[in-house]
Amino acid sequence: MTEAPYRNVLLVDDDPVQIAILSSYFTGLGTPGIQSATNSRIALDLLDSAQQPVDLIVSDLQMPEMDGLEFLRHLNDRNYSGALAIMSGVKGDILEHAAKLAKLQGLNLIGHLGKPVSKQGLDSVLLRAEKPAQTSHVKTETEADLPQLDEATFRQALAERRFELYYQPKVDTRTRRIGGAEALARWIGDDGAVVFSPAEFIEFAENNGLIEELTFQLFNVFLQDLQRFRAISRTLHFAFNLTASLLRNTNLPDRICAMMRSHHLPASMIGFEITETATLNLDATTLEVLSRLRIYDFEISIDDFGTGHANIRNLQDFPYSELKIDSSFVLNAVKDPFSRRTVISAVGLARELGIPIVAEGIEDRETWDFVCSLGIEKVQGYFLAKPMPPDAFARFVGEHPTGLVLAA
Repeated sequence: MTEAPYRNVLLVDDDPVQIAILSSYFTGLGTPGIQSATNSRIALDLLDSAQQPVDLIVSDLQMPEMDGLEFLRHLNDRNYSGALAIMSGVKGDILEHAAKLAKLQGLNLIGHLGKPVSKQGLDSVLLRAEKPAQTSHVKTETEADLPQLDEATFRQALAERRFELYYQPKVDTRTRRIGGAEALARWIGDDGAVVFSPAEFIEFAENNGLIEELTFQLFNVFLQDLQRFRAISRTLHFAFNLTASLLRNTNLPDRICAMMRSHHLPASMIGFEITETATLNLDATTLEVLSRLRIYDFEISIDDFGTGHANIRNLQDFPYSELKIDSSFVLNAVKDPFSRRTVISAVGLARELGIPIVAEGIEDRETWDFVCSLGIEKVQGYFLAKPMPPDAFARFVGEHPTGLVLAA
């Protein structure tokens, strides 16, 4: 067995889920000494009292009491000579400047990681994995003909209502009944094919001031679809995604409620999943918007839990009523200890807080059995059903009135 690259590591992060993920990673490497601290002051105390030299520190930059940059200065004052890796969900340029600061202070910085951390990212920094040489790439004729994502193309798609919603069923693990679905945006071309991925066009919309127009065009489609689905069953519950940037508008709850009234739909039929491309900071406006939505009887789900953006601080600060575990961990949980520990930690945290759980990324029977063994209430994934157009979803519900029959 190969000797562990580090003997004693110190993990510094105020998010217990991230600590669990990192601890699992180093346990997998066979690291004999693993210590953790929830803030920089505790980390410095552990460093000062260590019986054996700490040969690696992995530290977040955003922490209470003492931020990660101040922590770097204190490491320098103590002449810390071990390896250092920094990580954060802050913008990339800030992480780059933090890396420069560490080097200017003479610290042995071996790399920096953006959040969410991944096993591959950790390997590339901590194991110094070699990267394949990059080769120049000349566009082929087919690639040159692909549509370009620019503002004119996007606005034309909005005008032509090219954005549609597909519905991925959510299934109750206890009864196998379809409890509802998550609405997922798709950009559909003239030929019926997807033009750009949701990740591409949603990020573009956020960066170019178009996310509000896109969201409310889709929300109107969503409510029209729900009127049809309600005729099939009044017990179905549906999730709609909101980006964090929209929560900075105090008019959001009023606008949503007005649209609900015009479609004669109850708030209890809908939940909003808050998707994040950066940490959701606590401020009066965001807290007011989320709290008002909860008062009006909408469910609020923290999406992508475990990725480092959606974390324990968010659960403490905001009125969430559901926790959704990111698919990147769930679909690997059976075979990968790193992912399995993340899922188990998230479930334990949700249980302590009394919050229901949804797991996405159920790709096979083994994963289904795993999440059921943890008592996770609701799940979604390709093993159960792929996202489908509204008509197909309505048929799917009608075809499974007593629940799904799962493959062995």
